[in-house]
Amino acid sequence: MQMIRSFLIAFMMLFGAQALAATATAKGQATVKYESSLFGKKVTPEVRAQAVLQAQLKAIDKYYAEAGDAQSQNLDAIREKVKADPDRYILETAILNEEDRPDMGQYTVTLRATLNVSQLNNAVKASSAVAQAANGGQKSKLTFIFVSRQTDSSQRFDDREYQAVEVKAQGKASRSGGQYRESVETGGSTTRKATKKTYAIFPSNYLKSVFNGVFAGAGFKVVDAAYLEPYSKGLLKIKSVETDFKSGNDLQPQTERNVAAGLQNAKVPYIAYGTLDVRLADTDPATGLFRVSVAATGKLLDASDAIPETKAEVGPIQAAGLGPTEEEAQVNALKKAAEDVARELLSQMTNAGIK
Repeated sequence: MQMIRSFLIAFMMLFGAQALAATATAKGQATVKYESSLFGKKVTPEVRAQAVLQAQLKAIDKYYAEAGDAQSQNLDAIREKVKADPDRYILETAILNEEDRPDMGQYTVTLRATLNVSQLNNAVKASSAVAQAANGGQKSKLTFIFVSRQTDSSQRFDDREYQAVEVKAQGKASRSGGQYRESVETGGSTTRKATKKTYAIFPSNYLKSVFNGVFAGAGFKVVDAAYLEPYSKGLLKIKSVETDFKSGNDLQPQTERNVAAGLQNAKVPYIAYGTLDVRLADTDPATGLFRVSVAATGKLLDASDAIPETKAEVGPIQAAGLGPTEEEAQVNALKKAAEDVARELLSQMTNAGIK
């Protein structure tokens, strides 16, 4: 019985997560003015349809606004496509409220729209500069190195207090004696030192398919970093990147310079890199399943010019995964975080016109 229950939970999580990832709901509201007719002011079916379309677009606006600035800018590139064929991008529309004001000649509608996020994302990809270049037979090469890690040790330092004492003496002397006055001034400072962390890095080769899917789907020619190392003349080393991320949140300057020079040697203009920090598992109160959260960061380095430049930077992005075991929850969380950070990087790349 326990085995059947575990199977059902896994089945629901797998297909339920896919369904949630493919659709989203958002509310929208729009007001349309209309002119009076021979029979007085009366809202027409055409006015209603116009108001509903505007409210649907507002719902999409709201969805992208909540997704972040980069996503909102992507919507501008596909707005006309959505207007031309709203049924392709909006699966269902539920009217929540209607208000007709004949005295003011205006009609207001509030609705909830179920958005086809997959189609919206595909439209964004198709409108990106790299996708348009790919349609012409040219694909930009891109590689990536993302390190999955978990805190191995954490050293916290006590505050150090420093005290200073200054003694001032004033006085005057005479034949009959002397008078003296003494004052003491105290002061000090407190020095704090940041907590020092080291990380344990664990293999997560299954995430390659996630990053490959996002970047290749957008029109990039993805090159595995492991195959790229020999062509970089020994400068781009996955091991060096992992070593830096064992004790810090960014690459050392020398490592970053080597990575950029290695890309130029291999004639690959772009690299996406970052970290996926796995937190300790806990129990989800709603389901009783294991719950693991992941904080993801990412950067995109453009090495196409003599002086490399960071073109996109995101994070930390929070993601969580559930599972009947801690390991399954961890895998689900890492996959979700990998997809989220890759898509956010891609959004910024699209806005920057990278191709």
